[in-house]
Amino acid sequence: MFEKPELQTVLWPAGSTIVVGLIYLAEGAVRGNELHYNLGTWLALVAAATLFVPGAGFFGVLAVLGGTAYLLAAFLESRRLNALAA
Repeated sequence: MFEKPELQTVLWPAGSTIVVGLIYLAEGAVRGNELHYNLGTWLALVAAATLFVPGAGFFGVLAVLGGTAYLLAAFLESRRLNALAA
């Protein structure tokens, strides 16, 4: 396992995404912010699932599913903040 340097190419982005997902998950749980909790769960699950995607498809799946999650979260967060302000 340690003699496979190509694993580093996959494990760094996936590991980083899992850590960011867990941070969002923890923040959502502590503050009761359901949007951040769900975003963190989604990011952690996507990062873990992409480890099973062969080749460069890994980066595409991570970018599309992770990026889409952030776009959706940004839209929903602005709606949530507008509802709180009203």
